Amino acid sequence: MNQTKHSAASRMLLIIVACCIASPVFSLSASAKSTSYTYAAVISNAAYSDIGWRAVADSLVAKHNITGTARLFKWNSSVNECATELSLFRPDYIGFIARPATECNTAFVVAASRLSRALDEDPYGDAIWGIITGYEASDALRAISESLTVKTVLAASGGLPYEPPIERFYQAIGMDCNNYTKTDYLFAGNSGKIYTEEKRPNGERDRIKLVAPWLNSESIEINIEEEGSIRGPVDCIITGGHGNVNLWQCHYPNAESEGFMQSSAGQLYGLPASGSDIPVNAPTPKIYWCASNCLMGNPDDKDNFVYAAFHSGHAVQMFGFMNNASTGDEFMAWGVYDRVTKSAGNHTLAEGFFLSNNNAGFELMNPTGLMNTHQVEIYMDSTVFYGDPAADVTFHKFESSSHALSTNISVSNEDPQTASFELTVKMVAHNLEFGEGYCYQFRPVVRLPLRIDPATVTITRNEGHAPAITDNLVIWEILSTGEILHQGDSMTLCWSAVPLDNGTSVRRVSAGRSMQNGIVLKPSHNGRKTILAISGICASSAEVRIVDCSGRTRSLSRIFAGQAERDVHIPVKLAPGVYGVTVEQDENSFYGQCVILR
Repeated sequence: MNQTKHSAASRMLLIIVACCIASPVFSLSASAKSTSYTYAAVISNAAYSDIGWRAVADSLVAKHNITGTARLFKWNSSVNECATELSLFRPDYIGFIARPATECNTAFVVAASRLSRALDEDPYGDAIWGIITGYEASDALRAISESLTVKTVLAASGGLPYEPPIERFYQAIGMDCNNYTKTDYLFAGNSGKIYTEEKRPNGERDRIKLVAPWLNSESIEINIEEEGSIRGPVDCIITGGHGNVNLWQCHYPNAESEGFMQSSAGQLYGLPASGSDIPVNAPTPKIYWCASNCLMGNPDDKDNFVYAAFHSGHAVQMFGFMNNASTGDEFMAWGVYDRVTKSAGNHTLAEGFFLSNNNAGFELMNPTGLMNTHQVEIYMDSTVFYGDPAADVTFHKFESSSHALSTNISVSNEDPQTASFELTVKMVAHNLEFGEGYCYQFRPVVRLPLRIDPATVTITRNEGHAPAITDNLVIWEILSTGEILHQGDSMTLCWSAVPLDNGTSVRRVSAGRSMQNGIVLKPSHNGRKTILAISGICASSAEVRIVDCSGRTRSLSRIFAGQAERDVHIPVKLAPGVYGVTVEQDENSFYGQCVILR
């Protein structure tokens, strides 16, 4: 914020902008979730001056204003210029729109990653974020406009002990990355039962000759007599083996007699070990999930894989590493995979990325001694999710009986200003023992159903170890050395806290719009306190909340309309900065940005 000089008589300036909407009364219950969300679309002024990328930004805001509250944020020389405004807006999601290579590069992704954790005082993630890009603006525009429910998964290079199994998808094909014949099939309705053959479809040993045509197909069809069939387009491809910025090697550890997939100028190609190249021009939307490959998520050149995936590969989302995968990548490789698959449809890929990143941060601040924390820290900022993080792109959802574990969080309000939370974790599939796998796969990390003031948290029951509870997240260390949570057993954590917004659909508006509700605020100082004089309240009473940039409530007062002007006494003298002021009267909510200069 630019500072200006004022005379002694002009000790404080309050700029308030607000709008009025009808907001439903939010009654917290065991299954309560916010009826809305906040979405920040972030773009450079230079990109916004380009008609194609402006269309991406405007369409993204319009899309999320239908089901949530979206706002556009612009920057000139650094994305960090948006930090203060984003802090006040408190987005649940951030879509960072960036042009290929010139803006969308390694440095930009690292900056976006760190910014997503720096919008309040705690070190954890403040918003689920993604990078929205493409070889051309039209790729990004298409990607943010499409939805997808993932049913058919192609795990095109798995099979090693640390590479992903396929049991928790709707239907899937898995091919070992160090084998020419072994193929796993998961047929729909088989409840995780895998059928294995020692031959590839059509007897083909070079999987690129299978994968490239499957990506090009409106629907694949595989029938195995008396076992089952797989029909439908490939919705998600999970890669393993080796990777590079513009190359995927299927076979591991050497290429042997199998081919590659390569990218160039926005085009994916299958390069078989023998025979002609196979251009990939996918007709249906897909997720490209480069679960553990080196470099395939690197965006530093327009010839790189990520841009071809969104151009000819028809990607709607992608996950990848920008650097070489190595020791310490467990949280952001298998942690992401397991959090998405082992809860079978409960989390999107963007959510799995967000939860795993915060779990990695918890490990850094609460080291178990089991992980290489130096490497863990590197991968928090060198892995990247591409696409709209709040898109309607989900995995087929199964009943909770198919999950490895279940987590349930409930919230109730016993008094008007305090919410009570209960988090229960239960092992469903097997025992859970403390160890490396527990650290990156099973340590509970759960988004809160509404934002709270973390300074007001009071733990009322804790059957595990120390939790980290932020304004929007709880991470709970349930086990320690030698401890086991047995199959069928559960653990519970309970706490109370003051909600920041009670989950209401409060509209946050940008500076420069006129007030529409007639409420007037006049600030002054009285010794060590700030006083806010409010007039224009038309209801019998109203609740006034003042929140600072970290999301912490600085004042919460109830005022009555019996006087022409009512003073709100803030318990501290507010420092210069940006604050949020919410006035709730009856079922209407008014939100404004409050800038205090001295």
